[in-house]
Amino acid sequence: MTFQFLSATVKNWHILCFYIISLRMRKEGNILRLKEHDYIRQTLERYTNSPLEQFCGFLLITNFKQYVEAFECRTHGEYHEGNFSIVNAPEINCSMIEFGIGSPQAALLINCLAFLDNLKAVLMLGMCGGIEDTLEIGDLIVPSAAIRGEGASRHYLPPEFPAIPSSSVNSFCIGAVKKMGFTPRCGIMYTTDRRLWEFDDTFVRYLRKQRILAIDMELATLFSVAYAYEIPIGSVMLVSDMPLRRNGIKDKKMHNENFERYMEIHIDIALDAVEHLKVSWEQVEKRLYSEW
Repeated sequence: MTFQFLSATVKNWHILCFYIISLRMRKEGNILRLKEHDYIRQTLERYTNSPLEQFCGFLLITNFKQYVEAFECRTHGEYHEGNFSIVNAPEINCSMIEFGIGSPQAALLINCLAFLDNLKAVLMLGMCGGIEDTLEIGDLIVPSAAIRGEGASRHYLPPEFPAIPSSSVNSFCIGAVKKMGFTPRCGIMYTTDRRLWEFDDTFVRYLRKQRILAIDMELATLFSVAYAYEIPIGSVMLVSDMPLRRNGIKDKKMHNENFERYMEIHIDIALDAVEHLKVSWEQVEKRLYSEW
């Protein structure tokens, strides 16, 4: 009897100890496990190497480090660099981020920006290949929509959902382009996750048949993820080449000429749009409710 009693006591003690240890590990695990909000904010901070409190309310985003460097020179903002590069210019409440190329990068950026406390609007300054024959290099497009020919946006919206910007933001982009003496072109873009598509005759025929204005690699993703997280977004896209024309594919010389001839005015347009957005933000914010 004594032996059986001692055995049962030891067994119960082991069970009790195991139960206590399990509870403690579970509790510590809950403390250590990052929640979505904290994880995403830390990701943005890590990718930009910038404290989140330095991010401004209006965000310009681009694929090109040259734009960020020009923005830094113009605004004398504070430069940070991680996987992305960023300049924060608190005097004008505007930051510019260069996030690289492609839809996965675009989705990551907008997903992270959605968790900023002070974010008001995002404006994409990108380049695109002109498809419509009436376009010329240097033309400026304020896209009305983008076809989701990439894969990243399907993680945020159902496939039948359109990729559209915020009309309330786009109207300021159109106004800024006109103010600089240009005629903004509006229409449908095609976003692809494929490089070197220019040599695919079947795809080229599709683009022409659907009356696609221009093609890029991020816009539909940006619009889709921004819509999913209710982020006001617009864009001004620079036609950097006409790839379907003879000798129209962008080479190294043409690439450099685009920055020399068009980058500064592209930034001028973005800053003008941001300035007018700031002045009218109270009215813009009210209109945005109908867009969500």
